[in-house]
Amino acid sequence: MQLYVAALDEQYCVASAQAFVQGLYPPVTLNGSAASILDPTSVLANGTYIESPLKGYQYTQMHAAGALDPDFPYLGGSLDCPAFNDVAALYAGTPAFTATESISRQIYQDVGAQTLTGVLDETAWDYYNAYAIYDYINYQNAHNKTVATLLADNANMNTSYPVLDMLRWYADEQQYAQLGNLTAQNNYTGKNQPLPDGLTGSISTIAGNLLAAKMMAQLQVAVETGGAYYKLSLLFGDFEPLMSLFALTGLPAVNPNFYGLPDFGSTAVFEVFSYTNDSMNMGFPSSDQLYVRFYFRNGTGISNDASGNFQSYSLFGRGPSQVDMSWNDFQTAMYGIMLGDIGTWCTQCGAGNIFCAAWNSSDTATGTPSGSAASTTHKHKHALNPAVAGAIGAIVTLAVAGLLFAALMLLGGLRFHRAEKHKKHDMGGFKGSQKLASDRDLTIPKGGAVVGASVERGPESPVSAIGHERVGSWELKQEHLERPNIAEAEHARHPSFEDGADPFQDPVRADERV
Repeated sequence: MQLYVAALDEQYCVASAQAFVQGLYPPVTLNGSAASILDPTSVLANGTYIESPLKGYQYTQMHAAGALDPDFPYLGGSLDCPAFNDVAALYAGTPAFTATESISRQIYQDVGAQTLTGVLDETAWDYYNAYAIYDYINYQNAHNKTVATLLADNANMNTSYPVLDMLRWYADEQQYAQLGNLTAQNNYTGKNQPLPDGLTGSISTIAGNLLAAKMMAQLQVAVETGGAYYKLSLLFGDFEPLMSLFALTGLPAVNPNFYGLPDFGSTAVFEVFSYTNDSMNMGFPSSDQLYVRFYFRNGTGISNDASGNFQSYSLFGRGPSQVDMSWNDFQTAMYGIMLGDIGTWCTQCGAGNIFCAAWNSSDTATGTPSGSAASTTHKHKHALNPAVAGAIGAIVTLAVAGLLFAALMLLGGLRFHRAEKHKKHDMGGFKGSQKLASDRDLTIPKGGAVVGASVERGPESPVSAIGHERVGSWELKQEHLERPNIAEAEHARHPSFEDGADPFQDPVRADERV
């Protein structure tokens, strides 16, 4: 499998993945000229061939991860994460937020009066909802002619700057403050370090930490298998993990545009390559001959740079001339930011996803603020682990049962006797674990098991009035079929050892028979 495609389980993400993959595998119309190169599975025995719907639409394998899937955090680590929401909300109490909210209040009131009446309550026309307002106005600018005209003319706006650009600026500032804070305190864990194990980042960047782990895993598989697997991996998600990844890899210091929101359809690429000459026929290069280069293209248009091509950038604080990074150095740097443990994501977020149940036990933080988290942890500090408590309970139950049986034996006369095992019949029948593939002892009559399954008899099989076969079925309402008298047959085959012996007259006389 050289292609791997994964998308967040959202309509726009899955649709983007489908559209992109169709560029790699466009529809194929089958015709006579192509018959010689058809997949054998498309050719029928009569010489005709079949074609996929929609004029040869090709269906590729794709992975979609929703909130119930353990792979979900790798593409949407900030979603379903109460701790992240808590930190994002706390930004509203910072001096930086207060300053921006003050200078932007007038522009939001002007824009709201023109475009948001009846859409958003007037009390919400402010910087606190910067991204939501920008996202809505940006969409209206593209699809609503009236709104586009108002924004183009800055009608009734107290600014000389393009209104949409100003809204974009404020949305950029708000989202980076919430997604790119490398030192944000996680009140859900009550711990001082932003992330465990000394990883760079915090609960604010946790979406980027998990995205880095997913990307690194895909690249490592490709390298370790010599390109046999995941030669091309495509991940489709929203902008949150990408903005956090920008902050973790130091891209804003290289280009200040990385402080801002990526446009729709933006693409980030990590390319693994080597400088070896293909003509040398060396096969897949060794790891010390591999390099990594990062590319980014903002949006799908060509207005961002002169050529419209991908632009390469250096990572992890390296200089502009160090765009190419050795594979080993890249791995080392990525290990410092990637968070690949889903359990850690669950405990850091205080997430309630169903797959987090194994980690969100009574002795871990489960989403309480820092004040109550400490008391909750202290309260359960000496509590037994559920598994240990279960084992102790089972042992206590067995001990009580043992004492009960001992009392019954001493006081009630309860005794146990070893039952003799009957010898297995040496002829026919089911052979258990010794049965070979050639030993056919169970068949179903042709046309359906009218009288149940039957045993296939061989010439050496004994003939008995009562074999293994079922005669009739009460469940199938075949009670009218004649049934053998099992009691009489058993009496005939197994005479009682008690026949002819009087235990009251001669209790010690042995009664032996062959």
